[in-house]
Amino acid sequence: MTPQPPEGNPAATDDISRTELFPFLLSFSDMRKRAYLWPGLTTASVIVALLTLAALNNLPAFFCVLALYVWLADLYLVFLWCGRKQPFPYVMLIALAAFVLDALVLRGMAVAENALPAFIAPGLVEEPVKALPLLVVFLIGRKLSHHRERTYGLREPLDGILLAAASASGFALLETMFLYVPKYGALIGAPRLLDSCFGHIAYSGAFGYFIGLAALHRRNVRKALFAVFIGFVVANVLHDLWDGIRFYAGNYQIISPFHELLVAAMSFLVLASVILKGREVSPEREFLWPYGSLPPYRAPEVEPLPPEAAWAGDIWLQIGKNRVRLADDIDVTVNEIPSLRARAPDGVVAEVRRHPNDPALLVLRNLSTATWEAVLSDGTVRPVAPAGTVRLLGGTRLDFGTQHGAVLVTSHDPEADPPPKGDDEWC
Repeated sequence: MTPQPPEGNPAATDDISRTELFPFLLSFSDMRKRAYLWPGLTTASVIVALLTLAALNNLPAFFCVLALYVWLADLYLVFLWCGRKQPFPYVMLIALAAFVLDALVLRGMAVAENALPAFIAPGLVEEPVKALPLLVVFLIGRKLSHHRERTYGLREPLDGILLAAASASGFALLETMFLYVPKYGALIGAPRLLDSCFGHIAYSGAFGYFIGLAALHRRNVRKALFAVFIGFVVANVLHDLWDGIRFYAGNYQIISPFHELLVAAMSFLVLASVILKGREVSPEREFLWPYGSLPPYRAPEVEPLPPEAAWAGDIWLQIGKNRVRLADDIDVTVNEIPSLRARAPDGVVAEVRRHPNDPALLVLRNLSTATWEAVLSDGTVRPVAPAGTVRLLGGTRLDFGTQHGAVLVTSHDPEADPPPKGDDEWC
């Protein structure tokens, strides 16, 4: 008898697939998501630019390009720490918007700092300005659909940390390249931007955590305001401690490097701690990069199921006051779920099919253009991407964006009369 290869081990077969022979033909989408394509291309471009500027002996431009690369690397590092919570181009857009905003109010900030006591002025003036983009994102996000708010809004601590880091990066870039570099030379650019993770990003990231915590628990206004106050105090203390090195004079200046190192380490530990806690409490924690490092998120609040159908049936999808009966080969169209958009002209946004491994189990396949959110009966939250499926089990909630549904399973009675057509009074 010819020995059979171990089941489930494609490497043990004699066949060589096309993707094994030509792995570089991997789809662009896979490379972009998994192979650090953009960081690699960016680094290659920076290397070419640095070599060209070195050959031209243009040292100011050389150090400016190096400083910009360090700035970008800082922001990307925080983006990875936060688990790729939001699209990086969006994070970059927030950083650039903060840069423009800070440039517009820079003169006013200088006047305000001069009017306040020197030992508390930097934090009191700069930290609220760096938090302004977070307020704008929060207010705009409240007007977006549920799915877009998840991607672009401010709903939880990780959103706050990442958006605050982007805002702080914009401020650090402006302060370094347009204030310190003209005053002290291009050599200072890279070191100052390299310390952003121990400086501006750390202070603002801590503040952003508490702002995101307030957004997550915004229904409790008193505690939300208290969280924002705590974050403001923490950010101010760290910021003012760092700027305290300018008060060393004479023989005491020798102490300033040790002071700077101590505050940098303290700020970095604070940033690391809020990121770890933010990942732990995040509603998206099951899907953060790297995947599988945390237990699945479970919805903290699950509303009671609607009352069961008035007559016997199999599986029902309740959306508002209307119920749609689900059975094998049934299509659900935009008429039943108007908030969804179909990918095909027929208007079908979902279909019911049998599970390939368990014919007795039905699944609902997403044929719309949006990603749904499914909350299972045990509270576990799962996304249902286009072409993805969710098992039709009783108690499952489905979030379609502006509409919500619940899967109801009732006892099957073959002798029961079919439901009367047009009767959708289920209250």
